Amino acid sequence: MNFNKFFELAKEKGISESQIQISKSSSLSFELFQHELDSYEVQSSQSIVACGIYNGKFGSARTERLDSTSFSYLIDQIIVSASVSEKSEAASIFKGSEKYKKVSYFNKSLGETPVEEKIAAFKKLEDLIYAGDPSVSEVQVGYSESSSSSEFYNSYGLKLKQKDTYYTLFGMAVARRGEEIKNNFELDFGNDFSNFKPEEFAKKIVTETVKKFGAKSIKSGKYPTVLKKSIVASLVRAFLSSAVADEVQRHSSFLEGKLGEKVACSKLTVEEKPLTKNIFASYFDDEGVAKTNKVIVKNGVLKQYFYNRETGAKDGVESTGNGAWQGGKIGTNFSNIFVKPGKVSFDELIAPIEEGVYITEIQGLGTGLNPNSGNFSCQAEGYMIRGGKIAEPITLITMSGNLLKMFKSLKGFDKEAELTLSSVTCGNAYIKSMSIGGE
Repeated sequence: MNFNKFFELAKEKGISESQIQISKSSSLSFELFQHELDSYEVQSSQSIVACGIYNGKFGSARTERLDSTSFSYLIDQIIVSASVSEKSEAASIFKGSEKYKKVSYFNKSLGETPVEEKIAAFKKLEDLIYAGDPSVSEVQVGYSESSSSSEFYNSYGLKLKQKDTYYTLFGMAVARRGEEIKNNFELDFGNDFSNFKPEEFAKKIVTETVKKFGAKSIKSGKYPTVLKKSIVASLVRAFLSSAVADEVQRHSSFLEGKLGEKVACSKLTVEEKPLTKNIFASYFDDEGVAKTNKVIVKNGVLKQYFYNRETGAKDGVESTGNGAWQGGKIGTNFSNIFVKPGKVSFDELIAPIEEGVYITEIQGLGTGLNPNSGNFSCQAEGYMIRGGKIAEPITLITMSGNLLKMFKSLKGFDKEAELTLSSVTCGNAYIKSMSIGGE
């Protein structure tokens, strides 16, 4: 499609500057349950987001249609949107960054692998999970893959393109021993299906399921606590949400006014690395600003906030390349977060703990976290740590605290860092003391 026609038509209608972004995606997904294909779905979608400056005001529009009428519709909606805008600040379209470091996570072979081969692999996975332990009574497995592309153009001649492919898969086992029922859910993802090892994945699912039998609650109190990396990832994301400039400028962030200050233990260093080659890789944001790798927290000191162009202008700084469409307007987002790992193994991390807890699962963080204060409380389960070793399983407990206080009482991380689906790469974390509610 000739996008120059869009810019020409926009100019004729009085839109002084404009940009257009086209996103396309296709996906395949299926699930197996009790040896049967429980669901199978193939989808494709596309969307066009356009924006422009009309009479000095910013307007935007969106459509899922890509035909001869799309340009006229988008331009008319930009004019309507700009005409009702109540913002007094001068608006502009970003011309482009001086330099872009392109990154791609595209693997052509993923889509070329026959779906029959993928389904066969998951039937094998299901059989392996059932065979893993006689207590396993139910199994569910699923797979999805996606191919997506994004094209960005503006009236200043900027042209940016990016595409990626990736898969996500899961396996769940339900095990029964008498009246006791336990389950476990595991995820994996990447863009090279040949790396998937059903035997290893099945063994992990079954092992983690049956380990939960015999779990009991514990006495309430403050315990040295080790958090599983997936939980660390969720808490780091929650912490960094207060480093988004939008929240800071609305005075709803517990990190407001703390630039250059110590906000965590010196063991905490956090970077955003959008140029790292994985499923979260991206080299430009939704305003066309080049993304860069950057340090957010260094040795416990808050170094910078996440900005888009508008919030950056309010603070007199440049955008950090974190502009993102949110509900019809440009907001701010971050991804590909890296937490600097420690130098010890997991066993070495927990070795000094005479009596503590290892939290492996939490529920309710979304509703149990106050983003303004950083206070949180959520249901949890895991294992006791006794004499520096993992001991009996525990359940029916709650974990509560404050994000700032928690990261200030951080003792360190192990070296076993992994990328999680929350786009955070981190290891397991040792917290000096956390409030655990139980009996």
